Amino acid sequence: MSDNDELDDSWMSDIENEEEKYGHFYREINNEIELYYIYVDSDNKIYYIKKEKCSLNNSSILQREKLINLLKKNQIYNQKKHKLISILQYNIDLSAEEVFDYLNESDKFNFLSTKSSIEEIKWRDSIRLFKDINSLHIIFYEDKKKTKGNTKKIYIKKKAKKHRKSRKKSI
Repeated sequence: MSDNDELDDSWMSDIENEEEKYGHFYREINNEIELYYIYVDSDNKIYYIKKEKCSLNNSSILQREKLINLLKKNQIYNQKKHKLISILQYNIDLSAEEVFDYLNESDKFNFLSTKSSIEEIKWRDSIRLFKDINSLHIIFYEDKKKTKGNTKKIYIKKKAKKHRKSRKKSI
């Protein structure tokens, strides 16, 4: 091996080592998020939080069908049915240039969004450093409705027969 080859290899390895230090500041596709199921009782107090990982497709999207299955699977907790109150998406999508601005003035940034309908949810690319923080928060409220027969009874009264004072004469 010649001295030139060693210089080329050392130069490349120096660049790779330097690049490795800043690798946490490059945006990457989100392929997994944390799901938090938050259960609220009838006194408006959180009584249980369940956490699980959820994989996203190659486009960083949680499909509508998968979201519906997750909601149905987790709406019952402790043998009580809960109704969905809110879906909150937390997605930190800062660029490397914005990190310093965020550290100085964090109140100018908002990464939390409320979902108004059950549709597919897309996560924007995140810096590797913040990927683990991206999450979806699903809030359930204890359903207190009694599901006994809510069929209204209808009473039919027989009408009294009217008596005619005169009879028809048969011919």
